[in-house]
Amino acid sequence: MQTKSGPMYQARLSAKFGRKTIGLGSDLIQTLYLAQIIDDMIKEFIAKNQPVDIGIIKRAVNEIKKSGIQSKDDGLLRIKVVDKDNLTVLWNNYVSFHQSIGAWEDSYFLTTIKTVGNLIAKCPYQELDNKQKITEWIFSDPQRSRKTSKDRLKIIVACIDWNSRQGNIPRHYGIEYRDLLNSIKLNKKSNTKNEDRDIDIFSVDEVYQILEALKLDKFARFKGRHSQYYKYTYFLWLSGCRPSEAIALKWKNVDLRKKIIVFSEGEVLVSGKVIKKQGTKTNAYRYFPINLELNNLLESIPKKTGYVFVNIGERPINQQAFSRIWKYLLERLNIRHRKSYQLRHTMISYHCNNDFPIHKLAEIVGNSEEIIKNHYLHLDIKKIVLPEIIK
Repeated sequence: MQTKSGPMYQARLSAKFGRKTIGLGSDLIQTLYLAQIIDDMIKEFIAKNQPVDIGIIKRAVNEIKKSGIQSKDDGLLRIKVVDKDNLTVLWNNYVSFHQSIGAWEDSYFLTTIKTVGNLIAKCPYQELDNKQKITEWIFSDPQRSRKTSKDRLKIIVACIDWNSRQGNIPRHYGIEYRDLLNSIKLNKKSNTKNEDRDIDIFSVDEVYQILEALKLDKFARFKGRHSQYYKYTYFLWLSGCRPSEAIALKWKNVDLRKKIIVFSEGEVLVSGKVIKKQGTKTNAYRYFPINLELNNLLESIPKKTGYVFVNIGERPINQQAFSRIWKYLLERLNIRHRKSYQLRHTMISYHCNNDFPIHKLAEIVGNSEEIIKNHYLHLDIKKIVLPEIIK
């Protein structure tokens, strides 16, 4: 729209959505980015067989316009104009198709697929002919183990191979990238990393410093930027669950009346009973009891969507966005950096060393008694008083 102050842009949705319009502002580059966000959100609603909620989309757009588009380095996201066969476009094709057929569980999409998508968006080499540079860039991050980097590359190669089989790109790209992946050999002993054994716990004082800083937006530039993750982090601490489990947790798996949470893979909680889903590879689940403190936390969370934990845009927590804030927060608090996954280890360690029955602890946190005895039982920590998990 042409106005006295210059052009203003809008996204106009198709007739099936009532020809709704969403204001995108006056910045053309930001407009292109927001249009892509809107398109992705609509595809996600459709892939999950949910009605397209225009209100949620508008709130997400307004939040981005208000706070700006940030990146890890300098706070500004550089929007790239891309050709149809570049890595980002191929990835979007790959993800859209697999979402549309329900190929991925929510936990896998919200953690692994989102992580790889963010990695591809940051990659400075988008042309497929740069396979050597793409590979070197992926393996250049010192924060990732070589095994993790290869796992990320494996998913990217699957994307390229799929696009080559679909005829979106020449077939030779899929073959070349698969050969490249197979040529990368890792020293299993030095590169295999198991997060459930890589223990480096926080002190209780550090945990509550972090929680307070999040709750109060102590170091946030914008109100709500950090506090949106407070209850998510508090839950990680109280439950000792894995971040991927918390991100994918839905209200249908929480029974406040019976005081249980069902952490499941391939199963859902219906009327207090665990129901197996068809077509899943595994059907493992575990019950986690809800004590008073955890109950109060869960009751304080508005049920805005099917997910228990959502960000200020009412979308599921993005672990990568949270990790950037987590790292920044620890720096400002002068706390040595450890991943948020260590909240799980911290919770298990304290209960294990405060005479909580090991067999019960193993059952509710999803570890074996052997791992708890070998990795947690003799850690040198302070005795503390915490609310009991089970009465």
